[in-house]
Amino acid sequence: MKEFVIAQDKIKEIAIKNVRLKKKRTKIWCFYKPRGYVCSNVEQYSQKSLFKLLPKNFERVVSVGRLDIPSEGLLLLTNNPTLSTFLENPKNKITRKYQVEFSGQIPVEFNKIKNGIAIEGFFYSPIDFKILKKNLLEIKLIEGKNREIRRIFKFYNLKVLKLKRIEYGPFKIMKLTDGQIYMVNQSMQKKNLYIMGFNDESNFWKI
Repeated sequence: MKEFVIAQDKIKEIAIKNVRLKKKRTKIWCFYKPRGYVCSNVEQYSQKSLFKLLPKNFERVVSVGRLDIPSEGLLLLTNNPTLSTFLENPKNKITRKYQVEFSGQIPVEFNKIKNGIAIEGFFYSPIDFKILKKNLLEIKLIEGKNREIRRIFKFYNLKVLKLKRIEYGPFKIMKLTDGQIYMVNQSMQKKNLYIMGFNDESNFWKI
């Protein structure tokens, strides 16, 4: 079977079973996820979906990664699933930055997380941190495994009181507060995607 490669700028139309796809412009929104909301359209038991906080008739979007229910802060939303997958992939080494308020005394052994650490059969890649003030750390990581920060703090007998994401790659939370959202302007979006190495922005078609 022969394979053909067609340059993106040469594609004028795509159709599937006689249904034409429309070329869409990639968009990114920065959203402040409040505590108490789940990053899913599916609500189980008494869960509340963050998507219900979006303006009425908001464009269909997916979240870039997740924040667990007790966590808050910056959550990127996009209408381009390919971009979401790219930003979530740890192979692309995109840094996430958090502020962690906690109780307890940091042990000397806590520095081991800078070289990577295994906890209960899970290996966590190197994590950088700095002390902002007593009981407040800034954490930088690139992997973002499920409840990673909470599990590491628990391992060192530290209790997380507040976990807030403030940056995802070059995107920052700015002055957003609970439930607020803004769309990244196209010039800034193009610049940031270039910095992160995403070059597939034009390859985005939808029914």
